Amino acid sequence: MANAGMGRHRPGAAMRAFFLVAILSGVFIGTAVAGVRALTRDDGTPAGAGGGGSPAAAAPGSSETPRAAAERFAKAWSAGEYDTLYGMIDGPSQAAVPLASFTGEYTAFATELTLRTLSATVASADGASARLTVHAATAYFGEFEYSTTLNLSRTGSRWFVAWTPAVIHPDLAGGRHFKSSIQRATRGSILDRNGAPLAITREIRFLGLNRSAVQDRAVLTATLGELGFTKDQVDAAFNAPGGATQRVTVGAVPDSLVETAALKVRSLPGAILFFESQRVHPLGGSAAHVVGYTREFTAEELEQRRGQGFRPGDRTGATGLEASLEKTLAGQHGAELRLVESDNTTVVKVVASKEYAAGQDVATTLDSATLVAAQARLGSRAGAAVVLDPRTNAVLAMNSSPTFDPDAFERSDRAALQALANAPHSPQANRAATGLYSAGSTFKLITGAAGLLSGLYKPSDTIFCGASWNTITPARRNWEGTQGPQTIAQALMRSCNPVFYEIAYSIYMVDGKEAFLSDVARMFGFGSESGAVGISDEAGLVPDPAWKKKTKGEIWYPGDSVNLGIGQGDLLITPLQLANAYSSFLAGSLRVPVVVKGEEAKVRNPIPLTAEQSAHLKLGLRLVTSESGTASAAFANAGYTDFGGKSGTAEDAGAQQHVLFVAFSPANTPRAVAAVVLDEGGSGSIEAGPIARDIVLTAIK
Repeated sequence: MANAGMGRHRPGAAMRAFFLVAILSGVFIGTAVAGVRALTRDDGTPAGAGGGGSPAAAAPGSSETPRAAAERFAKAWSAGEYDTLYGMIDGPSQAAVPLASFTGEYTAFATELTLRTLSATVASADGASARLTVHAATAYFGEFEYSTTLNLSRTGSRWFVAWTPAVIHPDLAGGRHFKSSIQRATRGSILDRNGAPLAITREIRFLGLNRSAVQDRAVLTATLGELGFTKDQVDAAFNAPGGATQRVTVGAVPDSLVETAALKVRSLPGAILFFESQRVHPLGGSAAHVVGYTREFTAEELEQRRGQGFRPGDRTGATGLEASLEKTLAGQHGAELRLVESDNTTVVKVVASKEYAAGQDVATTLDSATLVAAQARLGSRAGAAVVLDPRTNAVLAMNSSPTFDPDAFERSDRAALQALANAPHSPQANRAATGLYSAGSTFKLITGAAGLLSGLYKPSDTIFCGASWNTITPARRNWEGTQGPQTIAQALMRSCNPVFYEIAYSIYMVDGKEAFLSDVARMFGFGSESGAVGISDEAGLVPDPAWKKKTKGEIWYPGDSVNLGIGQGDLLITPLQLANAYSSFLAGSLRVPVVVKGEEAKVRNPIPLTAEQSAHLKLGLRLVTSESGTASAAFANAGYTDFGGKSGTAEDAGAQQHVLFVAFSPANTPRAVAAVVLDEGGSGSIEAGPIARDIVLTAIK
């Protein structure tokens, strides 16, 4: 079969790859928009507003009409050429309003409205007056359209405007003016179950450069090296786009070096210390996949959000909880535009308002200690770990390996992102939620449950565990020699393939039950997304006769059920599904995993095992970790006796195998279930078992 670990396509992987490539290639508007930032104020006002423009147009001659004069005025206003506008107003107006005051009125109007663009056109011209239709697009207040009047007087061959502030907007008569207030929402934090931050926005001290002021690049590079900055970081800052006087970032200054950096910068021309808000993920790679990271809005996304207060450089959730809980975390920028009297306090009216909503903190069920322990135990091995509390179905940890530094995206670290793009084994892939694997022998719990639920077997029944199983051809070998008659619990203890072959085959041979084992698998949550709020996961695949007929045009053979009985064939599951299946078994019903505090572990369906049947299967899982079980080396023989679990080893493409283990403890009243999958390995109990064991021990401390 195809590689069931990481060889399968997963929706979302392409989008993550696009974001990474886009950041590196400049599609995102971080560094590419530096020029735009230089031309635009924070509130969206064009930096040139109120500055000089082209000189006044040459006198058009005696043929000029009032409409033509109004059109020249409208064109210059639309272009922000305030000096040109000043040349179009009449003598008395210029005498009453100096150029600086004139341009100040237009600049203040643009600033208070958070003006992005303005378009003025002539609606009508009648005798000595004209009416303009003005369309204003703002950063915070959406779009306005209004009319204003130009009163014209003729001097020689030209028409001039008798100007007052009411020409800008009719409400500005009598000394009134617009006044705005802006509230920008700060992104909320993501917290673990104990209130420790998993993602937080902090004011970070950075070291930057004014390249135009650098006197000795070699000395600067050496000095910054003493502060921990590499030559590549310094060179990247020097090579960053933008003008020589534009501030560029070298990197963050560690708290331990703040005083040293401040002293060195004083005598280092061109070096700058500054503060900037940045999203920080304190656990780094230990929570990278489940918590995620943010990215800058693209130009297209900013265009779609015009009038909502977003600016170039603003960020949004890209992956993980940062993306799925974006609306809650981001909040909403608030703004109010008022018309006030000349005293600057008396409000005539509120012209426009946008409600402010602070970014909300999100409390999760995740446990920092368990996340860190799980990542450490996975180490450099490709794989995943998921930990649930079976009492509440709360997600305590969700880890994928290899991992990455999410803050490399926050600080737009091009060197780190390039290395990530070239790294083997897809570090950004969330194997825990979207990795697709065969279940191997961990599926034998479901096959045992199906045998009991079918009514064909009782807990007291025994099935012969031989060295091979010959009921259908070809014969199938057991992984060890003959064990004799075994109950289902004993077969779980020794992971006897022939017992579960026989159960799957027996169910298949009952009329109308060809799909029964597949249906029981779905009862345990396989073959569908988990439904967890905040988690984007894969549905996987549970094959059955209808699926095979539709996709392959073939009938469902006894061998298909037999292969499914030991978790092989076309079955594909995620580590999250595996952990949830065992948690659901321990609780007696399939539930939705919970990662956001306050969400309910909704029951999707009961698992209708009797108390006797459930106790029998739990006994089998406890026996797995006993001195007689397949996982004795990692558990009972190592002194860990209060566990239950099940191992699995599944074949992938070629000779590659992946290995699995599910462990829970305490055995009688479990508080943590951990499912561990390693992309390559030889033994689930020997390799994945100790990892799952140690993660559970951390979770239940």
